[in-house]
Amino acid sequence: MNKNTYITLAVILLALIALVFVQKKNSVAPTTSENATTTQKLVTGTDQETFSGTITAVDTGCFSDATCSVTVDGKKIVLVTGGRGVSPDVKVGKLLGVNSVGDLEQKIGAHANVFATTTPDGNYSIYGNENYYVEVVVMQSAS
Repeated sequence: MNKNTYITLAVILLALIALVFVQKKNSVAPTTSENATTTQKLVTGTDQETFSGTITAVDTGCFSDATCSVTVDGKKIVLVTGGRGVSPDVKVGKLLGVNSVGDLEQKIGAHANVFATTTPDGNYSIYGNENYYVEVVVMQSAS
């Protein structure tokens, strides 16, 4: 074989290797993109709201790969989502006034202050900004 044949074969081989890498990358990308889109829809909204009210319900479903939330005057606030890989770049707010989501179950009827984002499904979330919070307030009784 002459020199041109070797060069042609080398170019074809490199083109095939490049094609395999591109196809492999494209086959992985949609799954990653779909997961990112799902997480993005869950954790970020377009509006931020601050409100206060009474804790009326607590959902500890994140203990079994679902969502943990607290409901304040009929407004559901997502605190933790289990079973989803959330990028380390996603900022998450804080739960204040209690040690954990599980402690919220004893706080039904307590007052809470909330700063959260709205979600596309009409709820709220503390995902997307580390300044978001749900603060359980211990009310001082008048004496």
